[in-house]
Amino acid sequence: MDELFFQVLEGAFALPVILYTTVGVFLGITVGAIPGLSGDMAIALLLPLIYKVSPAAALGMLMGIYKGSMFGGSISAISFGVPGTAAAAATVEDGYPAKLKGHPKQAMLTALYSSVTGDLISTLLLVFVAVPMARVALHFGPVEFFALYVFALMMISLLVVGEMKKGIAAAAIGLFIGTIGMDPMMGSVRLSFGISSLRGGIPLIPLLVGVFAVSELMIQFGRECASRSAKKVAEDAKKAEDLGIYDPAKDRMSLKIYRSTFKATLIGSGMGTFIGALPGAGSSLAAFMSYGLARKMSRKPEEFGTGTLEGVAAPEAGNSATAGASLIPLFAFGIPGSATAALFGAALIMQGINPGPMMIEENKVIIYTLFVIIIYATFINLVLSHGLIPLYAKLAQIKACYLVPTVFALALLGTFASRNSLFDVWVLLAAGVLGIYLRKNDFPLGPLVLGFIVGPGAEKALRQALLMGRGDWMFLLKSPIALGFYALCVISLLLIHFSVKKKLVEED
Repeated sequence: MDELFFQVLEGAFALPVILYTTVGVFLGITVGAIPGLSGDMAIALLLPLIYKVSPAAALGMLMGIYKGSMFGGSISAISFGVPGTAAAAATVEDGYPAKLKGHPKQAMLTALYSSVTGDLISTLLLVFVAVPMARVALHFGPVEFFALYVFALMMISLLVVGEMKKGIAAAAIGLFIGTIGMDPMMGSVRLSFGISSLRGGIPLIPLLVGVFAVSELMIQFGRECASRSAKKVAEDAKKAEDLGIYDPAKDRMSLKIYRSTFKATLIGSGMGTFIGALPGAGSSLAAFMSYGLARKMSRKPEEFGTGTLEGVAAPEAGNSATAGASLIPLFAFGIPGSATAALFGAALIMQGINPGPMMIEENKVIIYTLFVIIIYATFINLVLSHGLIPLYAKLAQIKACYLVPTVFALALLGTFASRNSLFDVWVLLAAGVLGIYLRKNDFPLGPLVLGFIVGPGAEKALRQALLMGRGDWMFLLKSPIALGFYALCVISLLLIHFSVKKKLVEED
């Protein structure tokens, strides 16, 4: 036992392993901060290169990218209102308004500390309770997954600050867009309109960047053109100068601020850990559900969407908590909990390690070494990100005349680079036009993204469940876990109904 202990420490704290892990964290932060790029893409690109380094160094670098990208996506979400990664889409809801209110540094540090807290909690669960949590995840079949997705869609109402009908309509648009492409059960192509590039469906990255980034950039550009045509350049410049005043003294992080967001952080950590341990659920779903639950349990739910730091802490803790949790079913049963976990599983196989029940027993040294690396990579992420935040906080003060073309160029470049596809650029621009329409008519963007992400999984789970039940819809109610999720849906609807009714009475 002592020999194993020293072998693990020697392997985990070897200088090359620490350096590769640090480089991975830096690459993850950088890639995550660029709209259109993602940690998944970086890991996929580096997979062919891991043969040339030791297993510990290779896995440490990939894990560093994974952890760094989880926080990195919040940088552009807060600075520009553009989610750097899909998992950071929910962070835009309050992160960008917080920046507009003159608190970019507070928002980024809140995102960082919450991200690290959620990541650390799920990592410790991975290390100590992997097998028990994976057993819970294994109880989820198509019936349970469909109930989970229904519950996720019900949470849309919690994301909408204004009119609920518009939130549901936006979600319906997202669900429709998610049906384009290959049928998940029959393999037939639908709603492609004869366009061969649509056979694989609408890609997520161009849709996200288009709806969030391009639409905002086009609106800003249109406002500037309108002001110039109206000969109000001097007046608008004065307004911009007044609004652009940034007081560093009012943008400081403190223990008091962190404590005020700790409840939301714990909510996100718990939700992210649970969702991450479910195969295929993903960090985006965890972020949105964490945001909705934190808003419902907050003492000031009306402040969500206006720049409250609770709205930054919850989704960041939620998406980062999936980093460790998504590896639980992979390590214990060989089932990846996310696309990134699947890539990580491929890296393990390339190193001669087969994920599954016998993985830890057959590879004790390297797996325990990896556990140590996963833990200290979290603190490397904290230190490195903390050092980079002052640089990124300054990006939030760049004038619009420089920011708009720069972010637009990054969006185009990142979208094209993700798959080297010109079609993705056209999707980006089309999504930008859709985003403009939604913004102009006060439709929320979050429900659309959630509907797009959840839709395909919900459809597949429903059809698999109906096949298992031979077309009997009552088969969907034969699982206690599913009934629990449906009960939560009913409770949510009742709470929403009574809160709306109470609001109407107060207005009268």
